[in-house]
Amino acid sequence: MFIRTSGLVPATASGGPSSLLKLVAGEFAAAVDRLWPAPHTPFLTAPAARRHLACVALAIGRDLAGRAEALLAERLRRLIPALVPEAPAGLERALGRLGEVAWPADDYRRLLRLLEAPRATKVLRHAEAIPPELVRRLDRLPPAMAEAVGLAFELHEDGVAAVREAYDALRSREGLAVAERAAERWARTGSARALFEAVRDDLCPEPAAPPHSGTRRLRPLATKRDLRDAARRYRNCLADRMPYAATGWSAFYEWEGPPGAVVELARDPLFGWRLEEVRTLGNGLVAEPYRDALVDELALMGVHVGRAGWELDRALRPDVGHGWRLRPADAARSDAFGGD
Repeated sequence: MFIRTSGLVPATASGGPSSLLKLVAGEFAAAVDRLWPAPHTPFLTAPAARRHLACVALAIGRDLAGRAEALLAERLRRLIPALVPEAPAGLERALGRLGEVAWPADDYRRLLRLLEAPRATKVLRHAEAIPPELVRRLDRLPPAMAEAVGLAFELHEDGVAAVREAYDALRSREGLAVAERAAERWARTGSARALFEAVRDDLCPEPAAPPHSGTRRLRPLATKRDLRDAARRYRNCLADRMPYAATGWSAFYEWEGPPGAVVELARDPLFGWRLEEVRTLGNGLVAEPYRDALVDELALMGVHVGRAGWELDRALRPDVGHGWRLRPADAARSDAFGGD
């Protein structure tokens, strides 16, 4: 886009930058004013790529005195090496995708570093537009993700902040080396969805030891790998329950009798371990004819099937039977299986 100069706000009385120049050139307005004095027409009507090149050169400390004419006339391919020593190969292409107004100097310097990274350059080469927010997001991500341009395009600023906070938490808990290896894996994920799944998985510790080694048909899901595999096979909400296993408040088993299901046991202050929930494929329910066999197997492990300890505690109050009713014990078993 070429910027029309008719009707522009006039330059200041001292001949300094006009309001339009301040808008277009940003923090470089004063330097641009010295190269193209008011009304700054040659600069303002130049293609955006040339204006950005001038600002990139100024951002890295180049003296442009005496180069004003060349900046607007010479071929970019010859001009870039003269103004940006050792310029990355993708700079010429990128200059035409940076928008119409100048970026802050720090963002230009971040862009030059990005264009030196092969993986980042490959993504940027195919981008229709390169907003300054992109390089800022990359700057806020963990260092090992500094080239993850594809993810930065997808992520909202809140997502970037959450990933960085997760990285810092992992570094605090397990050390820099572990956090860096995790961030390297995150950078290789192919989408924001896959990234968030990987981050959540790395943040979650391995499950606490299962309370029982299992039975012939109840197999403990004792590791994150076990839980991930079962969640994939049963296509249910098990993956979201991993934090409960990590804290030791829940333990998970796979029922290998028909119809096959994931069984969640919950710590209980009265009963020790209690059946919390049973879900089969797609969070489906286990049909009544199969429930007794599972309950019998749980009994071999000493697992309580029925009301929770807190519910019995609540019943032992003066208002029981008046303001608060004690439901039948069988109702709690029914709840664990998803109701009738």
